[in-house]
Amino acid sequence: MGTTHDHTTGRRRAAAALVPLLLTALAACQSGGGGTTGATPSPTVTPVFDVRLDDQLQAATKATTAAGNAAFTSTLRYGSAHGTAVDRATGTQDYTADAARAERELSVPRRFPAEAAEDLGARPGAAPVSETYVIKGGQVDYRTRQGGWLRYSSQASMDVVDLYGGILDRAGETAPYGGTLAEVVRTADATQQPVKGADGSRTYELTVAPQTAAPALPYFLRDPLTYARGGERVALTVVLDARGRLLRASADYTPVLKVMHAEGVLEGVTSLKAEYSLSGLGSTRLPGPEAGRETRTEDAEKALTPLTEVRPGSCGSTDTGLGGSLDLVRVVPCGKTADLRVFGQVTVKETVQGNPDGVANRKAGERCGTKFRSAPAAWVADARPHGTYYSYGAGSSSSPYTGPDADVEGAFTCYVLTS
Repeated sequence: MGTTHDHTTGRRRAAAALVPLLLTALAACQSGGGGTTGATPSPTVTPVFDVRLDDQLQAATKATTAAGNAAFTSTLRYGSAHGTAVDRATGTQDYTADAARAERELSVPRRFPAEAAEDLGARPGAAPVSETYVIKGGQVDYRTRQGGWLRYSSQASMDVVDLYGGILDRAGETAPYGGTLAEVVRTADATQQPVKGADGSRTYELTVAPQTAAPALPYFLRDPLTYARGGERVALTVVLDARGRLLRASADYTPVLKVMHAEGVLEGVTSLKAEYSLSGLGSTRLPGPEAGRETRTEDAEKALTPLTEVRPGSCGSTDTGLGGSLDLVRVVPCGKTADLRVFGQVTVKETVQGNPDGVANRKAGERCGTKFRSAPAAWVADARPHGTYYSYGAGSSSSPYTGPDADVEGAFTCYVLTS
């Protein structure tokens, strides 16, 4: 008899737990032509340190953008009693061209809390695998393990964009590469005079509300902070150079971890800190596109399929740049490039009395179990771990104004992991 696990679309963990660690390198560059050096820095209308104190960090963002280009490093550190998971992106960005290239690596120690690792799209102790992303305006390209490219566009149909998760957040609003403390600095208000360094730099110490700090975190961690109602604050340190341009920033999210824990994410994580640094302002060259890449780029909207629409017997790859999400997969020939194999699709439609929570998932697991036992041997023989199957989907419930009954329904995919 097989072992079942359910995974729902309502939680980030649903997809992340199922696949080998995919996260790592991010990269972004212009889609055509050679590398760029960016525009010659233009002076700001008003020097940063001459504006009102609470406007200085916003002015610093404008001064940084005026530099034209920069190299950057963005790091998140998830601490636990058994080691620290490190999520780091490094790359270059051209503010003038609204383009960036970056490499991202997520490393998770062997004894790191398993559920928290799943939230991050990783497995404890798994070897990091680099991912490369290319960003140009509202367009994000991801390089697959086979060397091709998937292109994600904000112009895709809305129902598909809803399945893209946070990948389009890599196209930032403040800087070409998004999801960093640059987004937080832009909206933060300094409340006390900065400390001036011997080199003319300024260091600001302040705190910001969780809602203000949220944009520097992965998208699945933002909702808990967006709706936080406690008095917790995130400590933020910002360093500007003598010309008022951003050099580095750091933030301590540890005080708001309890908000995330209450939502069932990052359980076992005891500290969370972010860092962001820039260098080579005005003198950084963005790499040009790799030879032949334009001929090997696919539209993600056309190349990917919702897991709930994959036909039984077919195999899929989660090498999509979506951090292990199962909302969208690439249907591939069964074999080395496949991560999973679908052996059934089931629907749930029940009327129950009492609390309907979890009923759809439980019923889906039972029905997938029946299909697992009757599936062709070739479809389930390569299950990893052996004899283990999964259900994936979303259930909903509705209740009348009177009476104890509740209607529960949902659509689920039955599958096994093959790698």
